[in-house]
Amino acid sequence: MTCLVVSEKNKERIRVSVDEMEFIPARNEDGHVAIPLDVEEFVNNASIEDLEVAQERFRVLRDYLAKECTLSEAMAVLQVSRSHFHALRRRYDETAGYYAFIRLKRGIKKSSRRLSETLEGYIQSSIDKVYSGKAATIKEVWRDVEKKCIKSGYPIPSYTVVRSRVKSRSEKEIFQKKHGAEAASQTYGAKPGHQVVNYPLEKVQMDHTMVDVILVDDQRRLPLGRPWLTVIIDLYTRVILGYYLSLHHPSTLSVACAVANAALPKHIFLKSLGIDSSKYPFYGVPEIIQMDNAKEFKTPKFQRACKKNRIKPEWRPYGRKHYGGHVERLIGTLMTTKVHFLPGATFSNVLARRGYDSEKKSALTFKEFTKWFAREVCIYHGRHHAALGCSPASQWKSYFDKDSGRPVCPPIVSNSFAFKLDFMPEENRVIGPQGIKLHGSVYWDSSIAPYVGRKNVPIKYDPFSMGKIWAWVDDQYIPVHFSNVTRPDFTYEEYRAGKLQRRGRKITKPGGLEDESLIALDEDNVALVNDSIKLTKRARKKLAAQAEYRNSQLCEEQEVFDRRGVDKSQRPDYSRRAVPIRRGSANG
Repeated sequence: MTCLVVSEKNKERIRVSVDEMEFIPARNEDGHVAIPLDVEEFVNNASIEDLEVAQERFRVLRDYLAKECTLSEAMAVLQVSRSHFHALRRRYDETAGYYAFIRLKRGIKKSSRRLSETLEGYIQSSIDKVYSGKAATIKEVWRDVEKKCIKSGYPIPSYTVVRSRVKSRSEKEIFQKKHGAEAASQTYGAKPGHQVVNYPLEKVQMDHTMVDVILVDDQRRLPLGRPWLTVIIDLYTRVILGYYLSLHHPSTLSVACAVANAALPKHIFLKSLGIDSSKYPFYGVPEIIQMDNAKEFKTPKFQRACKKNRIKPEWRPYGRKHYGGHVERLIGTLMTTKVHFLPGATFSNVLARRGYDSEKKSALTFKEFTKWFAREVCIYHGRHHAALGCSPASQWKSYFDKDSGRPVCPPIVSNSFAFKLDFMPEENRVIGPQGIKLHGSVYWDSSIAPYVGRKNVPIKYDPFSMGKIWAWVDDQYIPVHFSNVTRPDFTYEEYRAGKLQRRGRKITKPGGLEDESLIALDEDNVALVNDSIKLTKRARKKLAAQAEYRNSQLCEEQEVFDRRGVDKSQRPDYSRRAVPIRRGSANG
């Protein structure tokens, strides 16, 4: 639809489309806008009754000025006095229209501020300074304003005034001051666009999370702690391509195990859990791995392994969690719909627990939880996904359909052993006379005998099977098995679980006391020995004193005999034993 427009400048007639026309506000003789923006805002806030009255007054005044009605008729229609009518006539403005007759509300205008600039400055500075952190309250802001006013002698504003100043700031700003910039960005920040993926394994996302459940140890069934989950999800099919459960904080070990689990077929892994491999057939080397900026995702070793296997790592921008939205939502779904119904669940927060004793209710061991989680992953693949319109398994199979003209399965890694070695965890060890000691086990092979004594030897190990390790010597990996060939194989997480279990109870070291009550006997022996030492010292002191006394008496007698001139042969010999005198021999 078009309209004929006459140019006011040169009176030229132009035909333009209605879509191209723009309303230009009318201006008075001074060039000012006839209807200011504040009046426009006032009109938008006016009630329907006020608008109807204004329109009626404008219509009647227009008819009166056009001499279509008399003064008395106009006054009768509007039901106003003569003075009021002439006052309305002075307000009449053809350009402003009925806006000129909208009744202004009395009283203080909403959002107006009547405090002095000094008080306003006190309030704003207190908001900036005090209102910060999750414990921030308006009450604390008011108290800070009160303190400033008392010191400076200004009247103290009411709590309501301070609250209105806080509320006048944007919701994002208030939320940011209370919860931080990152949380504010996640809640109020724009998240336009979406990722475009065209086929499986084009892009995957990897992330860690602590599982919301407490596990118990294998023997005494006492609380052990919460496990960690490292998960990789394919964006095109939403398939959980791989994952790794552990009892330790995320590390390069978790990343390596998750990538290896995702890239390689899982037949042996599923067989160890008693699950048919056809229930979890998904695998493949991804082209791009998207991750956050955790340090375990940026290690040189991991980046080197990715480059070697043609995997491109991508790290999301700092503070932009929505860049990993797919894996974040998957983790949330697994927690809220599955894990939170297990015994010992910790839920997402304290309010959700509501007095639920997670440690007391905990019942699953790490082995049991590993089996449970693997089965739940298989079930997840078979459930209808709202974003896909089908299940993740169906989305995967539809792409690798034999009738589609595409490959019926992802490419298999030609050298799976080399691939696993690239991502396997690595530690340096010494090759000792007894072998290589690693994670509580001793490994030996005759092939490492020539290298006994060598230090800082890189050792690779498979966390899913600790029965064999690989030592890097002379530019080659040498496989080394348990020195005790009868020892059964175990996983690294089983070793960690046992270590945590032993940490939870007292372990007697070699030579230590298992029965602590025997300490009393040991203390009694110590007291006995100390008493014996004291008695012996006391007896020796007594004998020494007696001997000293005898010697002193002997010296005195010798001096007496010397003064009397008694011959030494007639002096008594005190060193000889005294002979008792018998009566018979005396009377003899």
